[in-house]
Formats: sequence, structure tokens, C-alpha cells
Amino acid sequence: RDPPEALQCDLRPYQKQALHWMLQLEKGSCSQDAATTLHPCWEAYKLDDKREFVLYLNVFSGDATTEFPSTLQLSRGGILADAMGLGKTIMTISLLLSDSSKGRVTTQHSTQISGEASGLGETPIQSLDSVKNLASPFSFSKIRKLKAPLIGGGNLVICPMTLLSQWKAEIEAHTKPNSLNIYVHYGQSRPKEASFIGQNDIVLTTYGVVASEFSTESSTENGGLYSVHWFRIVLDEAHMIKSSKSLISQAAAALTADRRWCLTGTPIQNNLEDLYSLFRFLKVEPWRNWALWNKLVQKPFEEGDERGLKLVQTILKPVMLRRTKHSTDKEGRPILTLPPANIEVKYCDLSESEKDFYEALFRRSKVKFDQFVEQGKVLHNYASILELLLRLRQCCDHPFLVMSRGDTQEFADLNKLAKRFLHGGNSNVNGDSSSLPSKAYIEEVVQELQKGEGECPICLEAFEDAVLTPCAHRLCRECILSSWQSPSAGLCPVCRKSMTKQDLITAPTNSRFQVDVEKNWVESSKISFLLQELESLRSSGAKSIVFSQWTAFLDLLEIPLSRHGISFTRLDGTLNLQQRERVIREFSEDKRILVLLMSLKAGGVGINLTAASNAFVM
Repeated sequence: RDPPEALQCDLRPYQKQALHWMLQLEKGSCSQDAATTLHPCWEAYKLDDKREFVLYLNVFSGDATTEFPSTLQLSRGGILADAMGLGKTIMTISLLLSDSSKGRVTTQHSTQISGEASGLGETPIQSLDSVKNLASPFSFSKIRKLKAPLIGGGNLVICPMTLLSQWKAEIEAHTKPNSLNIYVHYGQSRPKEASFIGQNDIVLTTYGVVASEFSTESSTENGGLYSVHWFRIVLDEAHMIKSSKSLISQAAAALTADRRWCLTGTPIQNNLEDLYSLFRFLKVEPWRNWALWNKLVQKPFEEGDERGLKLVQTILKPVMLRRTKHSTDKEGRPILTLPPANIEVKYCDLSESEKDFYEALFRRSKVKFDQFVEQGKVLHNYASILELLLRLRQCCDHPFLVMSRGDTQEFADLNKLAKRFLHGGNSNVNGDSSSLPSKAYIEEVVQELQKGEGECPICLEAFEDAVLTPCAHRLCRECILSSWQSPSAGLCPVCRKSMTKQDLITAPTNSRFQVDVEKNWVESSKISFLLQELESLRSSGAKSIVFSQWTAFLDLLEIPLSRHGISFTRLDGTLNLQQRERVIREFSEDKRILVLLMSLKAGGVGINLTAASNAFVM
């Protein structure tokens, strides 16, 4: 299918195929009779009385209704799972241009009395007639309040915060001026009026905003994005909703739309259950019903029964399109000819002194681990064991990473820290002692800090640059800052208490440096190797990206880069949206900047960094 004229770029043949496939899926099977064909998950029963009532029963979820459930309620949309770099964004933009109208204006929602057995305890789609649904005979029922009418809206694109500006730039670059109006729904002061949000052709927003506007208690309170009946919703990097119990996954599934799309290069990351969340969002019947999915797919697969996997392939076949950079067309030619990517694993030999340091650390860790084994407490201490491994990994990058940090000297005496929390620190101005954490809890936190244990509740990894909130919860600095909508303030992700960036204390840990790293600077063998590679690339002016999982390591890398006169810029989780845009723009446009130091958490997905032709994963 050729793209519409409003698209100002040529599509490759495989991208035109994707456009045709996406439009076909949105049409549905037999669009003429769709409104009068009974939905395959429902059965019709005539009640034997004078009114000649017809009752419709959902055989999978136990819901019952007197409204005719038509095949219009079937999912329209799917998963575009092309590998990274094949242009999912541009294919989606061509779809938005090819067929764009407004979602149905829903006058008044029916009062839903629905079986809680279904995936989210809801009926697949609200219909235009306000007919009461009858209570389901098979399960506990819950009466829903009447909802305010929904306003018809255009397209909603939901993406991670780092990609917000990129989507806007791509749409503006590839469409004719004034062919679409775009609105970015982000920030503390964003308007919540449905009439304003609904009038735009494309609304761009982030997963964080969607989660914050979703009220779990009752959907009548959801304002903003939830007061619009969208024509189409697109989830970019859709694996963000992979864990079905998370707030964002439930929030995405609760949005109302006619057509739904998931864009992700990795539809399955850890587990088949990741797919269930996508099916629930896409409303793929009957697989958005957890009980059914678990019984026929999840359990058999986990027990090694291949029928589980076969079934998943059968379900995916009609709703998922996946090509990789190695895919070929009918004639056997590759769909994409790229210069070959050269991937090398370089082994660095540790110097004598590094080897001694590593050995000493290894022996100390081994003694600790053996103690856990002896006490039979390995499983109780798995976080500590991960921490021991983390320290050994960090030691291979640079021994300084393992030495303790200097910027927490103020709280190096942990008793001082405990006192500060128990007296409410600076934040307890109003003398509101009820919101203070309990003494027992503080003691537990201080004990954990002394042992260097615990894991971040957001990324479930050992802490990276940990901070303490005024409510004494410990999180990675990047994790908490990226969970806030505003760069300067937000809620504690654990207990929802509000705080500002100034309230966060850097937790005393073993990860930032106590020694003056500038004065006592020693290159580790890995850093020396990186510098050799960068020096050899310098003459050609080729740009490079250096990735690391640890922001502390990026701090260390700044020292030798400055000393060798290699100009660099840096992107990590402490930057807000505008700063991230500026860094990416500077790196792409400024010929003098040769290196971008990138934190994996902040820049691991979706950013266009075609300016660089070398990537180093440290």
C-alpha cells in the first residue's frame, strides 16, 4: 500500500507491506456485517417469558448482558514487532496519516454489572445504547457507576519520556506542514479538559502521565486521557507494560479506543506472561481473560508441554508482524542492505595490582557466601549475594567503584541519619509527627545500610547511586527521578508521599568514592583500552557512544577523557526532558563532540543516535 501524499518521505517495500497489513487489521474481517454478527465469545439465550428477552452470555468470563455483542468489539489492531532500527515509527506515522478520524462520541455508558472473573472485570467495549447489563449468575458482581459521556478523540501515542521529543520531531519532519496538529500532554501544568485534548489529531504522552491520571478506585474519577474515546492508541516500546499487575499495565488497558497498536522489538522479555499484558491491552479475545490464558498457555508452557507454545504461535500469527535486519523478500533478497556491523568482544587483562585487589575482594565475598551456605540462609540473602557479585563486576571496570563514597560524609555515622529521620529532618516544619516513619522501621533501614543490602523496588536490581526519601525509602536516584512527571518534585513511588528533589539524601553506601579520584587518578586496564580505541578513532572524527550501567563509572570516565582532551557530553537519569533533548541535539550536530557517555537505564531504548558509528559497552 503506497503511503498517503501527506507523508514526505519514501517508504521501503517492506514498510509498505506493513502499512497494508496494519490497515487490513484495523478494518476487521467482514466490515459490512460486523455490526450484525454475534461475537464468537458470546452465546445467545431466549428467555421463556412474555417479554421474549434475549440474554447474551460470555462463555469465558461469565458476563451477561441484554445488549447485542457484535464482532465490532473484537480487537482491531495488533503488535508491530519489527526489530530495532527497521522504522516502526515511520510505519506508524504513515498509518496515522492513511486513516485518521475521531473516536465515537459515547453519549452515556451503560451501567455495568459484570463478572469479576474476566481479565479486568469489565465488558469488552461500552456500547451506544444505555441498556442495563444483567448480573452474571456465575460470579460475584460489582455495580459500576454511570460514567460521564466520553468525547471523541484522535490518535494517542504513549512512549517513554526520553522519546517524547523524538516522536514530535519525526512527525513534524515527515509530514506536510499543517497536515496534522500535534499536542504534547506532559508536565505538571498540563490541561485536563477532555474537549481540549480530544480536538487534536495526535496527542503524545508518556507512560508516567497515563499512570498518574489512572485512578484505580473508580474509573469515574479518571480525568484527562480517560475522558476521551480515542480513535487509535499506539504504545511505543510496549514492553513497558509487560508486568500485568503493574499500575501502568492496568492503566493502559483501561483506556477507551477503537483501534490499538503495540510497537516493540521485544514482545517477550522474560516470560510468556509479558504477552498476556499486550493481549489484555489489545483486547484479543478470549485471551485477555487471565484464568483462560493461565490454564491453556501459561501453565502448559511452564510445565514443558509444547501445546502452550504452539497455541501462542497460533494466537500471534494473525496479530503480530515481525521482521529482522536479516529477513528476506520473496526473491530472497535482504529487505534491508546495511553496512556490516562489526561486533567484537575484547578481553582486557588485569594489571598485577588490579588482580590482587580483585582476588582480595573475591576471597572476602566467598567467605560471606560460605557463611550463608553454612547457616542455610542463601535464599534469604539473595539480595546480598547479588550485591557481592555486583561489587566483583564493578571491580573489573575500576577498583575505585568499590571504594566508599565521599559525598555522604555528613551521614557516614548512621546514627546521625537515624536521628535525622526520627526528628523529621528539615521537612517536618509543621510538626506533623504522624507522617514520620516508625522507630523500628528506621532501625531496619539503618541496619540494611550498614550491611549494604537491599534492592531498588522499581528496577529490582542492587542499588545504583541510592537516595533516601524523607519517608525513609531507598531507591536508585535515576529510578525515582524518572518516575516523577516534574524534574524537581514528585511522589514517593512506595508510599505516595510528596517531596522535592532537595529532600532526597544520597544514601551512605560503598559506591561513590571516598578517595579524591582526581588527585589519586589511576587508569584501570579497561579504561586504558577504551582510551586507545578512542584515540585511534579521533583522527577520522568518528563519533562514539560509551554505555555503562553505573553512573559512578561515567563519573570516573570523565577524568581521563578531559585529560586527553577528548570532548564529550553525557546523558543519564538526572537530566530532565529539555536537558536530554539538548544533549542529543549537541551530540548529533556538534562536530567537535566525539563521545557521548550514556547510562543504560536512561538511554537503553528508542533514541535515534545515528550520528555515532561506534558503541562501547563497558
